[in-house]
Amino acid sequence: MLKVLEDLAANYARVKPQDYVGSINVEIGDNLFTLVLERDDVSVREGRSDKVLVDLVMSEETFGKLVDGTWNGMTAAGREHARQPAPLDFRFPPGQSLGGKLLQMLYHLGMHFFHRSYPHVFRFGPAYARTIHGGHAVPLAYGHGIRFAYYTISGSEQINEAEDSADPFDQVIAVIGGAGAAVIGGVEVALEKGVAVHVPPMTTHIIRARGGGPLELFWVAYGTGA
Repeated sequence: MLKVLEDLAANYARVKPQDYVGSINVEIGDNLFTLVLERDDVSVREGRSDKVLVDLVMSEETFGKLVDGTWNGMTAAGREHARQPAPLDFRFPPGQSLGGKLLQMLYHLGMHFFHRSYPHVFRFGPAYARTIHGGHAVPLAYGHGIRFAYYTISGSEQINEAEDSADPFDQVIAVIGGAGAAVIGGVEVALEKGVAVHVPPMTTHIIRARGGGPLELFWVAYGTGA
């Protein structure tokens, strides 16, 4: 396991921004490691450190899915709210809060650490997704004012349980397969392949499949707060 983490660290060093520095504890089942991010290097050592930015906690099964490409880090970490558990979990030391530069570091780590080759390849589709916000999602890009993900919805599923979801940023839903409907600010719009619809900031929205699905789409959020 240490050798695998060392390979991941060496590969991550190729894309890590130089100002992302600090130590992160990595707990994989009963195995404990410390990931050290330096300006021009990334290394791993066995054991825990007392002074870290965050603990990353996962099972050996989750680690296996990350390393073999079934999930990327953001797929494994995806959740609807901060206190909801996820296969890849974050635990912060006392006084540490998630936001600002640390949030961007974790987004970048989630998207780019768990790769054993370069360039980084992201697989998407139902087999690589987890259920988030009612649909099956694969995050593809997160950070610095943009979020981009693949979603699929089948049967009676819908993204957002009720029309009470409003976010402070612009969003675009672009359909790449199937059919469905979006209810945006109380107005229903038919969705089919080749259709994209814009969701303004602070506007309620839900997305449903039609005819049993699946409805497949790309979702992008951008601007302040994304």
